[in-house]
Amino acid sequence: MTAADPREVIADALESAASRGLSLRPGTAVLNDAGWDFRVVEVEDTEGADWILRLPRRSRGADRIAVEAAVLAAVRPALPVAVPHWEHADRAFIAYRRLGGTPAGFEDPVGLRYEWHPAASGGRPGTAYVTSLAATLAALHRVPVEEAVDAGVPPREPVLVREDLARTLTEARTAVPLPERWYAHWRAWLDDDWHWVHQARLTHGDMHPGHTLVGPGSDAVTGILDWTNAAFDDPAADFVDQYLAGGHPLLDRLLSAYRRGGGTVQPGLRERVLLRASFRWAHVGLLGVRTDRPAFTAVARDRLAAPPPGTRHPTGPGDTAPPDTPALP
Repeated sequence: MTAADPREVIADALESAASRGLSLRPGTAVLNDAGWDFRVVEVEDTEGADWILRLPRRSRGADRIAVEAAVLAAVRPALPVAVPHWEHADRAFIAYRRLGGTPAGFEDPVGLRYEWHPAASGGRPGTAYVTSLAATLAALHRVPVEEAVDAGVPPREPVLVREDLARTLTEARTAVPLPERWYAHWRAWLDDDWHWVHQARLTHGDMHPGHTLVGPGSDAVTGILDWTNAAFDDPAADFVDQYLAGGHPLLDRLLSAYRRGGGTVQPGLRERVLLRASFRWAHVGLLGVRTDRPAFTAVARDRLAAPPPGTRHPTGPGDTAPPDTPALP
């Protein structure tokens, strides 16, 4: 995929904003091109307020805008933290006033590893971060299904999630291609009914450090960004990126705080987090193929060079990973 000229992206964003009546200061515009689904331009208006302008990279992002708007409407009154309030939105353009706070981390665009911003969290997530994020996840997962559907979020049962993942696995097997041992590992997960008895809840789906805002003066979470991947799904989906960023220690702290904050930690939740975390590399590899980003596919193949861990069925809410389950990067 040919990299976009930053000047052209900024010019397109500013033109779109102007056509919608926004008075901006072009000299303050800065492009953030790290997102997988959207390009983002940060810019000030003529009164000094900061704005976020989002432009979809491809049709998938554009197709998800209406759903994301519905999700934001459903979660805004339910969460203890801020979420974006879109003032302009259509299939080609989104604009909203920047939320307060600083991203707790970022994703390395080359190695696709998550890093923590020292200024935001002291280089690692503290107690305030874990407790506030867990409370936010617990509140999100308690959003009544009926209310979210009424707001416009498409309903989706676990059987449909399972089918979607199975299609991804089948396509990635030959397109990436996947090592057969990993294919068999994930096929066994998808075929095992024990992993699919949970209820689907409203999830963010991409809860990595860069989408959590913290501060000032604390690493408590104050806002959640980028709801593009939000959907009804296994609650485990919202712990995956935090696990990838902080390993088993952060996952265990987060699950404990989630339980204390009113979240339901069912048997098998922890193991499903680990399975979904490993499956990320099937997604990444396939995304690289679909979007002509061979570097993504190369990173995925590198991550899948190690053998998959053993599996077993945990018996209680204190699920522990098998001894040979590695902390994934």
